[in-house]
Amino acid sequence: MMLKHTFVIPVYKESSYLETCIQNLLKQTAKSEIILSTSTPTTFSKELAKKYQLPYIINHQENKSIANDWNFAVTQANTLYVTIAHQDDIYDENYTKEFLIQLEKHPNTLIAFSDYSDIINGEVVKSSLNKFVKHCLLFPFRIISSYKNQFIKKLILSFGSPICCPTVTYNKETLGNFRFSESYLVALDWLAWLEIANKEGKFLYVNKDLVKHRIHQESETTAQLNNGKRLLEEQAILKQIWGDFLGNIISKFYVFGHKGNKI
Repeated sequence: MMLKHTFVIPVYKESSYLETCIQNLLKQTAKSEIILSTSTPTTFSKELAKKYQLPYIINHQENKSIANDWNFAVTQANTLYVTIAHQDDIYDENYTKEFLIQLEKHPNTLIAFSDYSDIINGEVVKSSLNKFVKHCLLFPFRIISSYKNQFIKKLILSFGSPICCPTVTYNKETLGNFRFSESYLVALDWLAWLEIANKEGKFLYVNKDLVKHRIHQESETTAQLNNGKRLLEEQAILKQIWGDFLGNIISKFYVFGHKGNKI
C-alpha cells in the first residue's frame, strides 16, 4: 500500500517520553510511515528504533540547531505529507485519519494544523489564558476551515502564533524548497508560518483536539521561557510586523499568555 503520510521524530538526546510517543504513533487508525532522525545519537534512542523496527537516520551535518534538525527531518520523508512529531507529545490515534480526510478535500494546502491540549506536570490542561487567546486568533478558521487569502493567513499571525507546532502537517509539494530559518532558536515556527503565508496555497484547520503537547521541567519550551529567550524572539517578530513602538506594546501583553506554561 502506498502511504501518503510520514511521522518523523527529530530525537534529541534521551527523552523519557520518547517510547510513549512511538507507541502512540504505532496505534494510528490510518497507517503512516514512522522515522526517527537525530543529530544527537544515543544507544537509548537507537535501541528504541531497533525495538520497534523503525528507520533510525543520523544527521551528520556539523550545524546543530532545532531548525537544522527539523529541515533534515522533513527531507527524510518520501510521502507527500509529513508531520514533525515532537518526542514528548501524544498524538490522538485518529490524527492521521482526520488529517488525510481533510487534506484530500483541500489538495492545495500548504500546512494543516489542529486544536490541542497541554499536559503540564502530568495533568491535561484544556483551558488557559494562552489557549483562549489562540482560539480568538483562530476564530476565522472556526467559521471556514481553510483560507488561501494571504491577508487572512497573515492576520491570524499578527498578534502571536495560534498554530501549535506539533500539530502541523506539511505538504511537501506545495511548500517546495521551504526551510526553517536557523536565525531563530525558539520562535522559528511562528516565523515559518509567516513566511509560508506568502506562498500560494491554503492554511487548513482541523477543528479537533488531536495532540497533547507536554510541558515539563526538562522541556525546551520550559527552558526557553525561563531563560527569557522565547520572549526576546517573539518580541523581535512583533517588531517586524508592527514596528518598534507597537511591537513593544503588544509584546508586554503577550507575556501574560505564557504565565500558565511556566513551571
